[in-house]
Amino acid sequence: MEKPVALIVEDDRDIVALFRHVLDIAGYHTEIVLNGIEAMERIEKLLPNIVLLDLQLPGMSGVEILKRMRSQESMSRIPVVVITAYAPYADSLPVEPDLLLLKPVDINQLSSLVQRLQATQGAMREPSHDAVTGLYTFSFFTVRLAFSLERVKQTGLRRFGVLFADVTHAAQLKKQLSDEEYNKFYRKLADQFRLTLRPTDTMAWSPTDGVFLTLIEEIPNPEAPLRIASRVRDSMKKFVEDNDHGLGLRTNLGVLLCDAEYEDIQQILKDIQHARTLLQERQYTSPAIFDREMLGGK
Repeated sequence: MEKPVALIVEDDRDIVALFRHVLDIAGYHTEIVLNGIEAMERIEKLLPNIVLLDLQLPGMSGVEILKRMRSQESMSRIPVVVITAYAPYADSLPVEPDLLLLKPVDINQLSSLVQRLQATQGAMREPSHDAVTGLYTFSFFTVRLAFSLERVKQTGLRRFGVLFADVTHAAQLKKQLSDEEYNKFYRKLADQFRLTLRPTDTMAWSPTDGVFLTLIEEIPNPEAPLRIASRVRDSMKKFVEDNDHGLGLRTNLGVLLCDAEYEDIQQILKDIQHARTLLQERQYTSPAIFDREMLGGK
């Protein structure tokens, strides 16, 4: 099986040796670039699975590399871990990286990070967008979810949220409609789902269980997730009612608040499924806000 590729863009040879040691053990093929201009050329040609990027580089800054990567479709989805010794400088970046590591980097911290991201690498090689809805695929969503969880673990941020939405009686709907009609229903519903969200949000659909998902990366106040969920519900509700097909369809929405106490994304996905079940059983009114404690987490 072909190894995933990690590109280390760093001009401090001691740090490079540390990173290479950890990534080699984790099963990556590693390449090292010391110059910013050369790094940009290698990223464009290689399209690595992950980039570890120093901000202070000769030739071209890490900030410029990050901006170019995010502005070009072919590179925009490559996970970027920024490495810097200057926390205030990192806070003012014009483009947000996936993760931020502050020097000096602890080898145990780096090893833990690499291990948690290992499970997402297969998804990065799959198509990123669902053919029916045009939203991100569920597998790609899990990659972004893993980075969101790692971000709160590394930075000490309190929480992020996962908004989820589904339609009751989806199984009956699939039986009643032709494949073309069923896909059209969810394609139109996806349009309503994205209507009140930002184009830059990570919005996804899982055809296996018909659930829509999106990350709420910034939670400025406790009321914000509920306001977002209410807007999304209102946008989806009318379409569902107008296309009921006599099944009594309704839309259930909720937000799971996630913190650093989650060990991995599988625990998050399990809690989302639990919360969806509670909404389907009408034990909570849609939309509802959930967290680990409400769902029995320790």
